[in-house]
Amino acid sequence: MRCKYPIYLLLSLIVLSCQRKDQVVKRDNEPDIHILQGEDTEMNTAIENAQKSLYKFKEAIESRNPDYYNFALKERFNTAGSGGEHIWISEVQYSDDKFYGIVDGDPISTTEVKLGDTIEINPHNITDWIYIDKNIVKGGYTTRVLRKRMSQKEREQMDKENGFTIENE
Repeated sequence: MRCKYPIYLLLSLIVLSCQRKDQVVKRDNEPDIHILQGEDTEMNTAIENAQKSLYKFKEAIESRNPDYYNFALKERFNTAGSGGEHIWISEVQYSDDKFYGIVDGDPISTTEVKLGDTIEINPHNITDWIYIDKNIVKGGYTTRVLRKRMSQKEREQMDKENGFTIENE
């Protein structure tokens, strides 16, 4: 069985929309939260690309390929004032044409879910997907945007901590 904990470092990039651009909220013993504006064009394009390519995630999870692991989806949940909080859902399973998983981030603005909840994922609210194929990250479109905005030192630290290579970088 593969260790799933390194993926949590990569998935720690939680995104809120309709807030100030690129604000980072630091939390003790919790992943940082990146707060972005809803009109962040680069992030919105990443979300569109993730939605358009979701079929690749579905094909991978259905393949039951033993080289694929740590399947996760990011879902947008409503917040007060018509905003949204994007949270990773881990341990994703696919059954009866539906995705299920466990809320993998401690929400700060939404009351729709809480850390550890097992949920059915709303396919219309999926904003990213990710899985690992032999230590290569597949998907992770929004993570790539945030990674690109990091300093070289921050990227090197992230790589050192998670041990994965992001596809097409």
